[in-house]
Amino acid sequence: MQHGGSVLAPDAELAVHYARELFGRRQESVRLWIVRRADVHDLADPDLLDPPLDRSFKKPGGYVMRDKLAAARERSGRPKSSAGERRAAPRSSPDGSQ
Repeated sequence: MQHGGSVLAPDAELAVHYARELFGRRQESVRLWIVRRADVHDLADPDLLDPPLDRSFKKPGGYVMRDKLAAARERSGRPKSSAGERRAAPRSSPDGSQ
């Protein structure tokens, strides 16, 4: 949502017509909200707009598993395997020979 402008009208009905004429005539708007100027409140308090808790895990880039896997591989000393390479355990035959 983006503020597009304001109109000054003597009543609500004319405000709707003015807004439609000024902001809707070129099909630039998807939705028009017409409210009295007295009903618009500015919320500029930084304490209300800044959340107190870290919620970065809710953002798409906040929890990157790739970095954690790379760090775990580095700690274990195992190299990164390529996508097409699969590790298979050696199979032994029923009589114990390979």
